[in-house]
Amino acid sequence: MAADSRVVVVGGGLAGCACALGLAGRGVEVTLLEAGSTLGGRVQSVNLKGMERGIDNSQHAAFRVYGRFLQLLATCDAREIIKLQKRTTLPYLEVEKGRISIVQSGRLPPPNHLAVSLMKAKFLSLGDKLAMQKAVKALQRMSEEKRRSLDDTPFIEWLQENGQTERAIRRFWDPLVKAALNIDSEQASTSVACFLFRRGLFGDPDAFDVGSFTSDLSDSISPALRRTLARTGVEVRTSLPVTGLFREEGRVAGVMTREGLLTASSVVLCTPIAATARLLTGAEASVASHEVAARLARLGNTALIGIHAFHEGPVLPSGIPFVTCCDEPLIQMLFDRTGELDEQNREGLPGHWISVAVSYADPYLDWDDELMRTEYERVVYAAFPDAPTITEFHVIRVKRATTALTVGSQRLRPDPSDAGEGVILGGDWLDIDWPSTMEGATRAGLSAAATILGHRGDSLMRGWQHDDDWPDWPEPPRRGAEGWREW
Repeated sequence: MAADSRVVVVGGGLAGCACALGLAGRGVEVTLLEAGSTLGGRVQSVNLKGMERGIDNSQHAAFRVYGRFLQLLATCDAREIIKLQKRTTLPYLEVEKGRISIVQSGRLPPPNHLAVSLMKAKFLSLGDKLAMQKAVKALQRMSEEKRRSLDDTPFIEWLQENGQTERAIRRFWDPLVKAALNIDSEQASTSVACFLFRRGLFGDPDAFDVGSFTSDLSDSISPALRRTLARTGVEVRTSLPVTGLFREEGRVAGVMTREGLLTASSVVLCTPIAATARLLTGAEASVASHEVAARLARLGNTALIGIHAFHEGPVLPSGIPFVTCCDEPLIQMLFDRTGELDEQNREGLPGHWISVAVSYADPYLDWDDELMRTEYERVVYAAFPDAPTITEFHVIRVKRATTALTVGSQRLRPDPSDAGEGVILGGDWLDIDWPSTMEGATRAGLSAAATILGHRGDSLMRGWQHDDDWPDWPEPPRRGAEGWREW
């Protein structure tokens, strides 16, 4: 294939890798450029001083509703790195009482499949639960047009207008919003938050089955992506940042790197917001390109903090893999990361690993590690007085972790072709409703690939939408699917 028909994909995160694989699988010559040394983007492990091995930068979770991401794992022959719940199970911990309530899916059809166990759960009062039925019914009745019209409404206002109690908001709605959107209900767009609950928790009966990873992410996802990209003929070049876009006669015709010009028929930007905005601007950039850059800058990012505590033994009760901590702003969830890992992947850990993902961590970025440890110990030892001693404690801060889906963010998210000039957009900040998750990134990359394929006359891809399975990849797993691990 001629060099000028090549597509250059910038960014080797999940979006960029999904885009490259989607294109290569349908006969397009692709070069993938990644500024870092590994693939996977923000889904990675880090090396900490004094530790023999890398650990995940933060707790990462997936759900069965992550259909495109699970398709990506399957096409990379990486099904073994994740195990999915056989039944949606969400434990809630009342810290001061040390009491755990379990919310599980039952036999009733959605959106009532959680209703029986929720009525028995003790972390909410009867009044809280009865009020929740009003919001669930409102979600069920809501049209897509109505949902998207609520972008300028803070989610907490929508909850209050639909009769939600302060405790139900604090203990049920807000923790789920924080975990999925990395923003709180006071700032989150109602459009995006309602999408989360309609598609996830109150969607298909198995949509919110939790997936946990059985190995460190950089040691599993990055090698699997590399193998599959090589198998499909994608040229992968890591540690090679793109310094600018090459424009010729008003059209982007390649990218500039420290090694020189790389020409292309199309350039796909699957890069973080700041890097994308930088590449889209400059003296020769079009008005449309500058407008997209300005919209992305207005979107901005929110932070995550990963807290990693290693104990002399297990902390959570047997059979409880994680808990949501009620009324705790910092120590929001506890995950038994050692329990998630396969036994052979536990080597080199300095103790039993408890992971805490601090969502919407911006207010806590200035806290020092000792203050965070004090808060962690307060929560753990209040709930579990006999918890083993901590042997090591580490904090990882990610300042620009995810796209900030605040009020009004929906109209700022661009479509793949909005920048013009031959540039296709493919970051997880695209207007695909999904937040900045592994699923959002995969869908965004495939949306970019479908746009290019449609432009090239691929009739199958002209009508493709990100809610559709990618046609060249194995189907996403339903409960009991062969070849997928469950727990």
